[in-house]
Amino acid sequence: MFPSNAPDWRAILSHPLTAAALLLLPIVFLLGPLPIDETRYLAVAWEMRQTGEFLVPHLNGATYAHKPPLLFWLINAGWLLTGVHAWTARAMTLLCSLASLLLMQRLTLRLTGSAATARASMWFLLGAIYFALFSNAIMFDVPLATCVLLALHGVLDLVQARTRRGVLLTGGAIGLGILVKGPVMLLDVAFVALAAPWWSGDRLAGRRARYFGAFALSILVGAIIGLAWAIPAALHGGEAYARAIFLNQTLDRIGGVKGTSAHGRPWWWYLAVFPLMLLPWPLAMRRGAVKLRELAAQVPWRFGMAWVAPTFVAFSLVGGKQPHYLLPMIPGVALLLAFALERDALRVRAGAFGLFLVLFGTATAALPWLAPRLPSLAFAAEVSPLWGCIIAAIGVALAFGHTRFAQPAGAAVAMVAVALVIKLAVIQGSGDRYDVGALATRIHDAQERGQPVVHLGWHHGVFEFAGRLTRPLPALDTLESFQAWAREHPDGYVVSFYRRFRFRAEPAHAQRFRGGEVSMWKASDALASGVDPASSHAGDEPDESDD
Repeated sequence: MFPSNAPDWRAILSHPLTAAALLLLPIVFLLGPLPIDETRYLAVAWEMRQTGEFLVPHLNGATYAHKPPLLFWLINAGWLLTGVHAWTARAMTLLCSLASLLLMQRLTLRLTGSAATARASMWFLLGAIYFALFSNAIMFDVPLATCVLLALHGVLDLVQARTRRGVLLTGGAIGLGILVKGPVMLLDVAFVALAAPWWSGDRLAGRRARYFGAFALSILVGAIIGLAWAIPAALHGGEAYARAIFLNQTLDRIGGVKGTSAHGRPWWWYLAVFPLMLLPWPLAMRRGAVKLRELAAQVPWRFGMAWVAPTFVAFSLVGGKQPHYLLPMIPGVALLLAFALERDALRVRAGAFGLFLVLFGTATAALPWLAPRLPSLAFAAEVSPLWGCIIAAIGVALAFGHTRFAQPAGAAVAMVAVALVIKLAVIQGSGDRYDVGALATRIHDAQERGQPVVHLGWHHGVFEFAGRLTRPLPALDTLESFQAWAREHPDGYVVSFYRRFRFRAEPAHAQRFRGGEVSMWKASDALASGVDPASSHAGDEPDESDD
């Protein structure tokens, strides 16, 4: 018999890092930036590179106060190595997710002393659907989770009387987290640190004051790092920008009202959403021989509860809510699940989750037939039934396979594989709905020829990176303002993806965009034709808010 050169996929997928790299890496190169969030963040990073203004982020020529600059700096650093590509930004997030898995393993090992529990915590983190979906997204939440995990290592150092290292690690991670997403970083770390006398047993006996002093010093170090950027940026960006980064962004999210830009939702909203973010685990976990309350006095359990429970309550009380705000808490849930699994308080039984995947896959396969009958599913009309069949097959393997995946690795690999299939289905089913490259190139070419181009309605920077624009694309709010502009620039062009600005004239360029279409008209033609009175005010108009 000749030795087989075929790879041992079971061995490859048996480690969380290799499984993550294998299953998450393809999307880095296959999926283009999704409007409107990913395209907006790439636009900010591109404008940094184009203008050389790295202190104050800009979008479409105006200061951009919604996010601090660290992710944009990382993207630009990546571009120095790879050239300007969208996949570079996805790769940055993927590196952060891999770092989070390593930090998760080390944190669990330090708390439990068990290598098996540490590896299980990696599987629980990787397998949570929201972590898997965001691990290669051009977003801020996975990098923030990395900073949170790093800071909690520093908190452990402080508890273990490694004061100097603890202050530097905690403070440095807090500072980086502030530069990733702002002061919300403190909310993700503070409760664990403040509850240390409760979860650490007698480790702080006789030195609580010193511990809390060291943690306060860590916060000061983090604040200094954040302010080292924020103060010069505020002075350089102007009064409105300073007010936005120091006050408005945080206060708007804390006091968000439903329907506003702050994502206002009721207090109970996360109770419904968070279990879905943790799939497959709510469906795959069963009680073990030990009661959960018997873990209540154990350090790892208390650490995890101090991390998850008060943070969840705090985010629930905050007015502005988005699912990904809770992503940095998922490692805390992974710690709790791994420790409960080690102590036989919980067991993994993936059969119910497998049946759920069979139903979900069947529904996905039926989308081409359901979409024409349900307008809310019109976006999925072109999704191939093959993707649903693959998901259902994964579910069958989980529900009826010989091993039934008694340990978390199988369920985690299945969930990440489903996340990969979902994104591949988006790529195939959306076609060119998310790709504005052709139109963005036309905008770029017109600008380079000296022909002015405007957009009716705010465009969120959708075209800036795709077209590598070198100058802003002005946005006009009303039809009257466009009419005045068109009289002065009859040789210019107007672009819009808002239905209320659908002109009767034949567009110079038109294509599908998300749930509708985006068009480009010669200004003189649009002015002469007027707007189609049948145009709707709803349907393809994107969310005006920033996450």
